Parts: sequence; C-alpha cells; structure tokens
Amino acid sequence: MQNVQLHHFKSLFTSGFCKFINWRALQILIAILILNPQYVFSQIKDTVINKAANPKFTYTLFNNTNLKVKVGGYIQPRAQYTEWNPGSTDKNGDYKNDDFGFAVRRLRLGANLTYSDKFLFRLGFGENNFNEKGKDFPYLKILDLYATYNLSKPFAISFGKSTYDGLSRFAAPSTSTMMQTDLNVITQPTLNYTDDITRELSLVFLGDIGPLNYRLVFIKPFSFDYTGANPATPDEGVAQFTDHYRNIQYTTYIKYDFLDKENNRGPNFIGTYLGKKKLLSVGIGAKYQHNALYSETNAVTTYHDMNLWSADMFWDQPVNTSWMAAINGYVGYFDYDLGPNYLRNVGVNNPAFGIDNVYNIVNGSGNAYPYLGSGQSFYGHFGILFNKMGKQTDWGQLEPYVVLQSSDFDALEENMVVGSVGLNWYLNGHYSKFSLDIQNRPLFSEVDLKETDRKYMCVLQYNYILH
Repeated sequence: MQNVQLHHFKSLFTSGFCKFINWRALQILIAILILNPQYVFSQIKDTVINKAANPKFTYTLFNNTNLKVKVGGYIQPRAQYTEWNPGSTDKNGDYKNDDFGFAVRRLRLGANLTYSDKFLFRLGFGENNFNEKGKDFPYLKILDLYATYNLSKPFAISFGKSTYDGLSRFAAPSTSTMMQTDLNVITQPTLNYTDDITRELSLVFLGDIGPLNYRLVFIKPFSFDYTGANPATPDEGVAQFTDHYRNIQYTTYIKYDFLDKENNRGPNFIGTYLGKKKLLSVGIGAKYQHNALYSETNAVTTYHDMNLWSADMFWDQPVNTSWMAAINGYVGYFDYDLGPNYLRNVGVNNPAFGIDNVYNIVNGSGNAYPYLGSGQSFYGHFGILFNKMGKQTDWGQLEPYVVLQSSDFDALEENMVVGSVGLNWYLNGHYSKFSLDIQNRPLFSEVDLKETDRKYMCVLQYNYILH
C-alpha cells in the first residue's frame, strides 16, 4: 500500500502538477498583478481583525456617535486542474480524464448597520461556483438577512437567515479567513440540503461568560424546492434526507478559551488570526432533528433522527523566532448518526456534467468523493506562518499547511482518507492572499466498497477582501 501511495505522489509532480502550473495559470496570475497592483503588492501593514471578528465588511459609509453603516465584500477567483473520476462526462456527454478551468469560488457583497453597539442588522448577497456549469454573472441572491440585539455580554439574541450554527467551530466558518483553500466539509452535514450555502432560518441565543462562549440555535430547515436539493431515492436499507416533516433542528456549540479571549459576537469563526492573537480553545457541540431522514426496507418506509456530536480544539499562536511568526492548528472528532449506511458525495466546484458509471464507483462524477456519512471522523489541519519577506520591499509572508480527514463510515469497508498540502502567500494578510492547494482523494468501488485508486486536484486561488 505504501508503494502505491508513493507512486501516486510521484505521478502528481510528473503529470498533474506540471499540467496545472502552465501558461494558462500564469496568464491569470499576470492579469491580477496588472489589474490590481495596489492590492497585491501593498506595503501597508496588515489590518487587525476588527472587534466583531469579521474582517470582510470594514469600509465605513456612515459613522456618527450611535449609528454606523459599513459595506464591503470579498471574491475568490481560482484556476483549477482536476483529474476526473472514471466515467465522468463533459457538457457534450463525452468522457474526459481531466480538466483545467477558471472559476469564481465565492463572491460576497453586503452591509452592516449597527446602533449603539447594541443592535446589528446584516444584509448580504452572493453566490458560489461561477464556472462553466454553475451560475452566470451577475447572478446574486440574498444570503444573509438577520438582526442581532446585544442585551449584555453574557446574553444576545439573533434572528433571521444567517450562518449561525452549532455542532463545531467550523460549522460556521469565516470562509475568507480560512488557512486552507476551502472548507473542511465534514463540518457541513446538511450543506445545501436543509440550508442555503450554510445559511439557515434560525433563532439564536449566544453570549460570553468569562472565558466560556456559547450559542444555542433553533433552525427551521429549508425545503428542497428552496435549496434545489435533489437527494437520490434511497437504496434498500440506506438512509437519505427528506423534507417531508421539516422538523426544527436543535444545535449548540460551547467552547472555552484558555489564553486570549476570542470575540465571537458574529456568527462566523475566524480560520486563523495570523499571529494577532494567542488562542487555545476547546469546544463541544451537538445537532439533532427528528425524522430528518428515511429509508426503505421491503417496501416499508422508516424515518430516522439526525443525531450528531463533535469535540474540537483550535490553536493559534504567535511565535517570535528568526524565521517563524505563528502557528495554527485544528483537530476535531465527529460522531454522526444519519440513519443506516448514509453516505454523501460532494465535489467542490465540480467541473463534470455527469457520469456513465461503467466503472462501478461510489464517488460520482468529476472530483466528488464520499466526504460525509454515518460513522466517526477525525479531521485536522496545521500550518506554519513564516516571517515577512524582503528588507526594502514587503513581499508578504508564506504559510505551508497540511490537511487530513480520516473517516470510518458505516457504508464503506475501508476508511475514507483524503488529504491536501498547500501554500499561502499573504501579501496583505487575508485581504490579499494567493493559495496553492494540492488535494489527493480516494475512489471507492461499488462492488466491494473498498478503495481502488486515488485522484488529484490542484487549485490556485486568490482571496481579496474589500477594506
């Protein structure tokens, strides 16, 4: 098995990696440098994350003693090389082995209105995956529409459509400040089924009691008509989501900060503070929905509750050495009960249009793999932030990182292991950042439910936040 893995990693640098870093990738890099030199090679010192722990919307339109209005947004264009799962087809129905293309992974625009540090109203627009098979510009929809009232430090209440969620730290991630290029999707068990790009209609109670931070969230799931979800009809004895009942989801997340106190008045948790804070936090969470899934056995329909819980630890630490500025790490354990043999495939920014499954694989089309299911999962990532480069000119900071998920799903006979290595180049903190990520994912056979091969995906992404 080790020789097989070594062969795959060698093949990355002899084929896939070389195809990715070609003249087309250089074209998009040069275009960004020419069109946005003031953003890319900024010599301005990194802006400190604002007190609302949300650096995405910091351009002030109106400001007096009590009333403040801020607008802003961010964009994540990318170039992506993907080795396709066998049998995958393009727009014309033809088989393809791989693909290189451009996309906008995320686009966000929005505004915050605050009054007397007590009341917050948030309106946000956006969409994901503007690509050949995804949305067309200028398609944008309302993603965030909620209000928050801070009664006191220990207690606040929020209501509306938002990313407030429980279960784990990165069930509600700040997607513009993540260390890795994309989400750790194991933390998104209902993604685009009962939520809308992680947004949900919810009533939230939250607050801080000393070093303890808590949130209790009551969620009304969206219907499949709203989210566009189309879960497959379940096979015999295999559970699948249903919106027949749409019962309330109950979820919570409680964490304890051992070092600096993190401000979590907003819905999203920061991915990394780049050495601006000294954080060590441990959290636990859970999520429950009655009759969220169903299965059929001998033509008899049985409904199943969704029972999820997790425990995680987040570490962000400044380090003062001659070459290192900070380290960032996260590890989480996830125990998911989603009914018998539940398994879900997802391909982020999937370029394939379909699949002719003559190879009998579990994964589905394009870059999809079984990321989520009933069973237990471990997820972790770790990165090292180097000191700023350059003496006369500030050339930014580099941060190599590694990501690993290992899952023991009930529906598979072997563990599902997916990992990636990456490199961030921070030109102005999170406000201007290039990321190169190389992911290695497994293929599973429908015949024996064991791993048969592995495929790669390489992403070059630029993150720009208006500020």
